[in-house]
Amino acid sequence: MAIHMPSAAPPAEEQRQRLEALYRLAVEIAGLRDLQQVLNTALRHCLELTASQFGFIGLNSADGAAMDVVAIQGFEASPRFYDRNHLIPLRPNIFARAVLENRPVRSLDALHDEQRVGQPLGHPPVGAFLGVPLSLQGEPIGMIGVANRLTPYTVEHEHLLTTYAAQVAIAIRNAQLYEELRSAKDGLERKVEDRTRELGLAKEALADKARQLGLLLAQTVSGQERERARIAHDMHDGLNQLTIGAILELKAARDRLGAGDQPEVDAALQRVRAVLGQVDGEIKRIIHDLRPPSLYALGLPAAVTRYIEHFQSFTGLLCQTRVRGRPRRLPPDAEIGIYRVMQEALQNAAAHARGSRTMVRLTFRPQSVELEVEDNGQGFEPLAPPAQAEGHLGLAGMRERAENLGGSLHIESGPGNGTRVRLCVPATAKGEERTDGGSRGANSYPGG
Repeated sequence: MAIHMPSAAPPAEEQRQRLEALYRLAVEIAGLRDLQQVLNTALRHCLELTASQFGFIGLNSADGAAMDVVAIQGFEASPRFYDRNHLIPLRPNIFARAVLENRPVRSLDALHDEQRVGQPLGHPPVGAFLGVPLSLQGEPIGMIGVANRLTPYTVEHEHLLTTYAAQVAIAIRNAQLYEELRSAKDGLERKVEDRTRELGLAKEALADKARQLGLLLAQTVSGQERERARIAHDMHDGLNQLTIGAILELKAARDRLGAGDQPEVDAALQRVRAVLGQVDGEIKRIIHDLRPPSLYALGLPAAVTRYIEHFQSFTGLLCQTRVRGRPRRLPPDAEIGIYRVMQEALQNAAAHARGSRTMVRLTFRPQSVELEVEDNGQGFEPLAPPAQAEGHLGLAGMRERAENLGGSLHIESGPGNGTRVRLCVPATAKGEERTDGGSRGANSYPGG
């Protein structure tokens, strides 16, 4: 919007035209929201109102030590020139006095003014100069400077620019507030988007956890039923048959006792004693499978070694074991958890791996204990959906045990590459309460 005011008009008419021009300019900048648009439009109006060759708008820095030139018109400043000179120190000179003293400053010839402190290389010569402060609630926030009018700046120019500067300061503050609001709104929207994404991921993780827990529950129930069936089968095929045999021998001994055949009675009783010895051994075997006494009496390495001996004899799989570090007792939950993971991993290897050998490594470190169970079998895809990982549902139970112990479980496998199960659990130096009422320190280990 170009502003033209006839210089030959009477004073009253000229004053009315100036007021109308100021009103139109104020309305125009009041409708702007972009800060740079406000600055550029306001500076263009200032040059037109005062018939100036060039000008600038500066805003005070946050620390109040300098003024940042945020708009320049009337000469083309190179980016390099602007980068070097856009900050003007707020110290007494012809340009900064408008801000420091919060009042208009005029000069007939700024190039030779006694308060001039020089100008940067590449800046056009400055002749006549007028600077007015940009103030909000009486405090300066910057200034508007115009220069090189063909005739000197008058009091009327000073009043005109000061009046317009009051409107510009309000427009600048409104634009700054709008940008702050828009920035806050954008930041809030980003936070909402990030939070929504996080909640979505958390929801998916919870759903996945629920599926895993459901699978683990089903597996646990199924495992319990299989264990009950195994125990019932063992008792029926083992204890039941042995008990029947003992009953029959006792009946035979009673019959022979009635017939007075003492040698046969003694032989029958010997057979009964042998059968009862077998019953005792079978009961101990079942108890050992349910709750291995060697684990509680001798510790983890001995229990692992004994289990592997039985595992080899029953499965025919070659199984080697290796213990590293300094063995020590662990809290009971940690020992039984590591033992059960070893059992599950070896049973998976025997049932599904179709390999010829396995390896169990038990490593004691100062702050942790690591179990590795490795086989040379056919392997599988650990990341396959549960429906495709049939025969490996015990992995969910092993992971759950690892989490309950505050540890981690890693499965390394692939079709044709065998499987390695690695469990790592923390081993804190705590005493362990023994089941016989005694106490054993965490660093004590029988026989070692």
